Amino acid sequence: MPKRKVGFHTPEAIIGNHKVFAGDCNNLLHELPENSVDVLVTSPPYWGQRTSNGTGVEVDPRDYVSSLVEIFSSALVALKPTGVCWINIGDAYNTPVNWRETDHVYSSLGADKNGLDENNSAYKKNRQKRKAFIRKDVSWLQYGNLLALPYRLILGLCDSGFVFRGEVIWKKQNPLPEGRCRRPHRVHEPIFLLAKSEKHEFTISPSIKSVWEFPNEGRKEKHAHFSRYPEELARRCILASGVDLKPETVILDPFAGSGTTGVVAKQLGCSFVGFEIDELHVDSSNDRINNTDHGSWEDAPPSAVRKGAR
Repeated sequence: MPKRKVGFHTPEAIIGNHKVFAGDCNNLLHELPENSVDVLVTSPPYWGQRTSNGTGVEVDPRDYVSSLVEIFSSALVALKPTGVCWINIGDAYNTPVNWRETDHVYSSLGADKNGLDENNSAYKKNRQKRKAFIRKDVSWLQYGNLLALPYRLILGLCDSGFVFRGEVIWKKQNPLPEGRCRRPHRVHEPIFLLAKSEKHEFTISPSIKSVWEFPNEGRKEKHAHFSRYPEELARRCILASGVDLKPETVILDPFAGSGTTGVVAKQLGCSFVGFEIDELHVDSSNDRINNTDHGSWEDAPPSAVRKGAR
């Protein structure tokens, strides 16, 4: 029998953990005990925008969606009956990824409205050399089509047993420029809420609105991770989930990346488990989490009103 990397045989064994484990989440999720996770908060790699191994490097976007459905279906087993799952995921056009350093001249962002600095990560980011995937016999796989990958994922997750409970729009205060294009410039990303059961926990007072506005953040880790969401996103997801902020509450991020979800979980006084396939990010994220004080978020509210709100 292969040695377990995670080593949690019971849900109780996870209490007090604040660690990102190295490995493919598609394998490591099977090592989590059933009904052990209260809240899953994550942002999987976007299609065609990563250079390392793992999800997001698929040539065919259909394979990308199928892979994510399989991964989250494994996570569903670990989710408690009252648990919820938050997924922040961006869409993609069926075009090559071809941003250039000179594209900054087309932007009206920045303090002087003349674009971001030419050394900004928007132009320097090391991206997968994605090509358009064209299939004449599949109408949605034509060139230039916005592929609706997040919605294809949600439909697949509903077919696999998830209950789709809502969508939050993250309106970015500092969106990245997109250059000149014959379409609306995207200044938002969706955050989807799913559950194992309709009778999940949730904060119903104060009510949770469907549009959240806050900026992205600069990098806070030693090993640069360009595709990271801000701490505010993870914090709002956890607080909206209606869970008690205590070590017995377990937060999971199967695509831990820079460790942001783990940092926030620890600040809020919860336990955390993360998985990350890139070992450089594993070391960096664990350093961030280890340097975070448990229960250190000063603005933590009193216990939220929690019910299986419909």
